[in-house]
Amino acid sequence: MQHHLYRGILMAMTLPFSPMFAQKNPAEIAVQQRGTEQRHLQKCEAIAKEKFDLIMVGDSITHNFEKPAFQPIWQQYFAPRKAINLGYSGARTENIIWNLQNGELLGQSPKVITLMIGTNNADAKNYPTHHSGEQIAGGIKAIIAVMREKCPDAKILLLRCFPGAYGGPGPTEHRAVLDAASAIAMKLADDQHVFFCDVNGIYLEADGKIKKELMPDWLHPNPEGARLWAQAMEPLLSKLMGDASRDPEVKK
Repeated sequence: MQHHLYRGILMAMTLPFSPMFAQKNPAEIAVQQRGTEQRHLQKCEAIAKEKFDLIMVGDSITHNFEKPAFQPIWQQYFAPRKAINLGYSGARTENIIWNLQNGELLGQSPKVITLMIGTNNADAKNYPTHHSGEQIAGGIKAIIAVMREKCPDAKILLLRCFPGAYGGPGPTEHRAVLDAASAIAMKLADDQHVFFCDVNGIYLEADGKIKKELMPDWLHPNPEGARLWAQAMEPLLSKLMGDASRDPEVKK
């Protein structure tokens, strides 16, 4: 009896350190984003009605293409490719996982899905919690797993997290977290199903500071910044789509 009691005490002491009790990465746990219920329903309705060849997934940086000032870029580079914008202002990896698991890829077989996410996960200013680079990369990996499950034939174009910063041109701790996330997430690219694209150089000066003329708030590209993003991404996007370049500077 005493022997069994001793074993029980030992097990109780060691169980909390068992992998069974390891805390799950919060950036991988699907959570619906508050305040986006209506947008999610609208996107699911659009997905149910039409097949899209290009699906663009992300946060406000992608969502911004729906604003009037950004529409010329959308109409030039993306709309002709039967694209849908699944960007959500304020979205984090866990919100995108929820969206994609709950109807936003239902019945779709796109040629390409773009993904640019993570900025809000590293935000210690506007969110009660924030995540490490390793956690964000885990969230990105989980998103890609859902995309591969729902749309196995799609090419996934993963973008490096943009070099956003709060309060100035940086480099900042916020950007360091995003750089760490991208350094891990880029290893997910196998150049068969997942492709990595780094366009961050267009936003940075030689000393690493953000160009204010392209990111006035040090975080979101303005229309010119968005145009340069589309242009920089175009060679790879065009190759993955299997179509002609939409860049007017490229000779047909």
